Amino acid sequence: MLCSAEAESAWCCSCEKDLLIKDNGCPVCANVSPGGLICGHCLKAPPQVSSTIVPLHYQYPTDHLIRLFKYKNCIGLARPFARLIVDQLLRSNKLPDLIIPVPLHKSRQRQRGYNQSLELAKQLGKHLNIKTDYRSCKRIKNTAPQSSLSFKERSKNIIGAFSFNGATLPDHIAIIDDVITSGATINELAKMINPTGDKKIEAWAVAKA
Repeated sequence: MLCSAEAESAWCCSCEKDLLIKDNGCPVCANVSPGGLICGHCLKAPPQVSSTIVPLHYQYPTDHLIRLFKYKNCIGLARPFARLIVDQLLRSNKLPDLIIPVPLHKSRQRQRGYNQSLELAKQLGKHLNIKTDYRSCKRIKNTAPQSSLSFKERSKNIIGAFSFNGATLPDHIAIIDDVITSGATINELAKMINPTGDKKIEAWAVAKA
């Protein structure tokens, strides 16, 4: 999809070397952090998630591939994206018992035809043999795209965007999204499903902007 060469995946081995692999980030939020230590922001104001798994930087050619995945019906990219996440997860000690994709508002999903986070979650569930729950949470507020807002506006924009049906959830859950920017979306969803803070919630995404 990047160089038009024949390949068994969405990109060839040479193009995969151009994907900017993310490392040495804060283990909690995945922001750049010297030595891979917990960053000062997470120490002062811990987010709703305990860890973040993100294999790539949101830079070319990753941003181009994600736009194809998100807006151009290239659902097949879910599989190689999931593989990159799984490669990082193999270094983790314990996998979650459930994965929850970030839901799209029904009007946006109807317009797009699919939820890219759900497609990614399905592939991750197959790879890892983990149940995917796409029914317990819904997006009830059709918010402006987070990418169009400043970091301060993103937290306000996403408040009250989700509903949770109160289902009994396991103690270890991963929330799945395609891209993490400020982390506001995943934090809001994590707060909704874990109001008492007694569960372990992880964030998994393809890239960090």
